[in-house]
Parts: sequence; C-alpha cells; structure tokens
Amino acid sequence: MNNYNKYKKIIGKILIYLALLLISFLFILPFWQIVSTSLKTFLETTEYPQKFFPKVPQWKNYYYAFVKNADIWPVFLWLKNTVFTTLMVVIGNVLSGLLIAYGFARFNGRGKNIWFMLILSTMLIPVHSTLVPLFMVYKVFNWYNTFLPIIVPPFFGFAVYIFLLRQFIMGIPKELDEAATIDGASPVGILFRIIVPLAKPSVIAVGVMCFIAAWGDFFTPLIFLSDIKKYTISVGVSIMQSQMRMNLTDTHLIACVITVVTLPSLIIFFAAQKYFVSGLTLGAVKG
Repeated sequence: MNNYNKYKKIIGKILIYLALLLISFLFILPFWQIVSTSLKTFLETTEYPQKFFPKVPQWKNYYYAFVKNADIWPVFLWLKNTVFTTLMVVIGNVLSGLLIAYGFARFNGRGKNIWFMLILSTMLIPVHSTLVPLFMVYKVFNWYNTFLPIIVPPFFGFAVYIFLLRQFIMGIPKELDEAATIDGASPVGILFRIIVPLAKPSVIAVGVMCFIAAWGDFFTPLIFLSDIKKYTISVGVSIMQSQMRMNLTDTHLIACVITVVTLPSLIIFFAAQKYFVSGLTLGAVKG
C-alpha cells in the first residue's frame, strides 16, 4: 500500500511537470517564432509552412534594421524615448504610490476610508474611455506632442499600486514607527528608512508592473504624440508593420526590432520574479 501511494505521487508529479512543460512551450513558441524570423532571409519568411529554425542565421538583419535603415526608422531614437518615458513612469508611480499608501495605512482622518474607496473606484473606469477628454485638456495645457501627458499623471498615483502598497504597509508593525518617532524620525524619514526597506518585495512588484505596462504602452503615445522623432518603440513598430502591409518593409527586419524590444521586459521579470511573486501575494493578504 505504501509503495502504491509512493508511485501514485511520483506519477502525479510527472503529469504535473508534463502539463507545465506543455504550457511553457505554448508561451515560448510565439517568442521563438519572432527570434527565428529575425534570423531568416526574406525568401525564408515567405515560405509556407514556416520552418522552426533558419537555414543559416542572418545576424546582419539586425544591422539593417537598427543601423542601415536608421534614416527611415529611427529605432534607436524610439528606444531612447521609450527608456526615458518608462523610467519616469516607474519613478512616478512608485513614489506617489508609496506616499499615498503610507498616508492611508498610517494616518487617521475624517473620511479616510471614503477617499480610499473613491480611489479604488477609479479602477472601474476603462482607461481608453478617458483618452479623448484628456486629449482635450492637454491640448489646452499645450502638452500635445510632448512627453508630459505620459510622464506627469503617474506622479499623482494609480489605484492598483496604491492598494498593493497600502496592504503591505498595514502588515508592518506600528511599533517600529513609534520607536523611530521616539528617536526623532519624521514621518518621511520613517517611510524611506523603515517602511520602504521592509516593503521591498511590494515596491519591486509595483516597479516591475509599471515597467512592463509603460514599456509596452501603445495608445497613450499614439494619442498624444505626432512627431515621428518623439514616438516610443511600440508606436514605431506599428509604423513598420503598416509599411510592411504596403510591401515597404521586410518581415524579418521587423522581427529583429520586436526581439530586441521584448528582451528588457523578460529580463526584468525573471530577474525580479522572486520579489514580484512575494510582493503580490503578501500585499494581497496583509492588512
């Protein structure tokens, strides 16, 4: 009987791992198809069915995509714009989220819970439904065709990040705050010297979520930017794809750009995976 249970557990684990491998393969396959296409010749990209591997890897495709055709597609400039806007969005969301979450978690005041519920209710509003009204407002501010509509709003907080950080901070004992206050620490000092180090998993989780969302953001720069030199990489890739439909761009060159653009999100996610998972789970259950 003991051997039967032992073999049953082993078979169960094998089946679980096989299922996980199958699911992983389904997720990896699209990315590998892009990488493989980026290393093929133009004729190979027109073959059907598509081969899983290129006959001879064409590394020069990356040179053509990023350097030789820079006058047509300023990919490096698009990447520079994307890095700048993404960093500002991450800094803005993390900083504002910490300050607002700390206020809700540690300070009492009339109507605090009502204000918090109002902030959470903004999650019910579709983001895309606010783009046209915001466009009209930013047009009055003379912010159109600048990076300000992208980088300024994050400094006023985002409901999801505020909620996650608040829940995590509420799980940190208040006695630490009281001890620091006795030692002469200010509320801001307590936040950045005590709360932030203890809430590192949640802060990193918020940072990773912000990075992935901002790096791949398409609609915001598309609506608020009109100068091709100010586009982010997601809008730039869209332009390349539209040119491909008119037979002005080769598929393998677009695949080169998409491969490079996808790597930062993958690297950051896998590098911070431990903190990301623990930050989300602890932030969701604490408080």
